Amino acid sequence: MMQLSQTLSDCQTTICMAPPSLIHAQRLARLFTPTYAQCINAQLVHPAPSQVVKPNELSSALARPLQVAHYEPERSPAYLAATLSYGLIKGHPFLDGNKRTAFFLANEYLRAHGLPGLVEEKVKLSYTELTAVADQYIGVASGRLPLDALLRRTLRKE
Repeated sequence: MMQLSQTLSDCQTTICMAPPSLIHAQRLARLFTPTYAQCINAQLVHPAPSQVVKPNELSSALARPLQVAHYEPERSPAYLAATLSYGLIKGHPFLDGNKRTAFFLANEYLRAHGLPGLVEEKVKLSYTELTAVADQYIGVASGRLPLDALLRRTLRKE
């Protein structure tokens, strides 16, 4: 009995000592599932069907924020959202709409943290600013830009 109560006490101490970024990443990992990502992709590529062509890449991309939060707890939510986008863009798990899905999920990831999204509805952006956001995602997809290009966009909104 003593050993069991000590084990429970150790677990509670470990949970309480977890950094906030890890706690939020764990919570969001339960929300941002492959099923959720596929539903979002289906809405973005409609009327074409949503097809997951690399299910392992999809799971891997969705797990990136949790992995980063675990091994680098000092990282900001913006960085975690950028890693999520980067994983979806580079992993190319869907037949169509990978960049659109990555942008949407990164936006929702930030908003789930209570931060402004990548492009807020209330903020009126110029055509040039919207084109710059799209160019960053296209640049990452083509390999011309690294993960940091997505991070620069999300940091401006924090």
